[in-house]
Amino acid sequence: MKRVVQIFKILAICISLITLHLSVPSSAVEYGQDATGDSNAVKVGGASGFLYSDRIVFTAAHVIDSTGGIDYWEKNGVIYNPGIVRMEGQKTYRAKKVLVAPTYRDRINGDEPRIDDFAIIILQESIPLKNEVVVATADDINLFIKNKTPVSMIGYGLQNSSQRENYEWGSFSPMKMTSYLVSHEELRNYYKVNINVVRTPQTILEYGIPNSREFGSNCDGDSGSGFFVEKESVRFYLGPAGGSQAGITNCRSFTRFGIGGGMSGITPTFKFMNLVKEAEAIVAEDKRKEFAIAEEARLAAELKAKQEAEARAQAESKAKAEEEAKAKAEEEARLKAEAETKAKAEAELRAKQEAEAKAAAEKKKATITCVKGKLTKKVTAVNPKCPVGYKKK
Repeated sequence: MKRVVQIFKILAICISLITLHLSVPSSAVEYGQDATGDSNAVKVGGASGFLYSDRIVFTAAHVIDSTGGIDYWEKNGVIYNPGIVRMEGQKTYRAKKVLVAPTYRDRINGDEPRIDDFAIIILQESIPLKNEVVVATADDINLFIKNKTPVSMIGYGLQNSSQRENYEWGSFSPMKMTSYLVSHEELRNYYKVNINVVRTPQTILEYGIPNSREFGSNCDGDSGSGFFVEKESVRFYLGPAGGSQAGITNCRSFTRFGIGGGMSGITPTFKFMNLVKEAEAIVAEDKRKEFAIAEEARLAAELKAKQEAEARAQAESKAKAEEEAKAKAEEEARLKAEAETKAKAEAELRAKQEAEAKAAAEKKKATITCVKGKLTKKVTAVNPKCPVGYKKK
């Protein structure tokens, strides 16, 4: 009886995976909606990533491994603006440091899921961020599962099987899928139902995201893109794509979905909050140092500008004083010249007047002859008079 109940339970889950339609548009990467211009979707090497903050990009650890490794990324890795299609002519943001979950484990011995497949790329400068992002907590995720809240993912991977033949990575637009979140138990039941198409034994990750033609499906290149729930202007980040995929077509014409569609298994990023906080601390310290350098440069520029202004003011003051002294000297010289000219004119006038007076006086003089006995004397004056003892002749 117990086995019968379990079978019915599994069948019910399969039916729900097949028939469930959310109150959101059908969308995905394969069979998806164009998401050009999205504020968080970024290209990471030949795969995808999610812009968590202005200097932090979340991606999958295996994406770092498959695109050159940590050493390459910390020396030459770049990220472009989110939401772009082509990379040519776009601004690049250099990577500074890469943090990988210390418990990350790649596929091994036929076990397809990657364990703790999470990495962080820290950038040297900021990418303008238009929205708020928070890492979803365990309580958030439980609520999303309970309410079957729409979960989205935007990736830069392949979009159809024909692109495998004419592959031009770097020219794809970001594409969006919208599905929902299922619990670990539902994910385990999916594997049980699809035992014929999924190799066993397989590690079962914490949560699953159904893939289908209705919801959309992951393809190569979508690894590292982030699953998230959007509420108003806040995106609740769940975890990166790429940990495990089961029963999906992966943009191949010869493959089919599993029973009930396909399934993406994810590990929640809240497990790696210590790593996230480490990245945030590195960014905060970088910004502190940059601010100190910028502040020092600002103060130096202000001091230089002040010194230049003071020197300019002193030069202007000196020039003004010299100009005033010159003007004063010129004024004094002018006044002196005017005074000398006036004095000369007055002297000339006085001399002229005296000469004229003398000439006039000369005209008025008369000459008389005075005698005293046998003595004779002539007297010339305006009113000539004979000296005492003399008589006018």
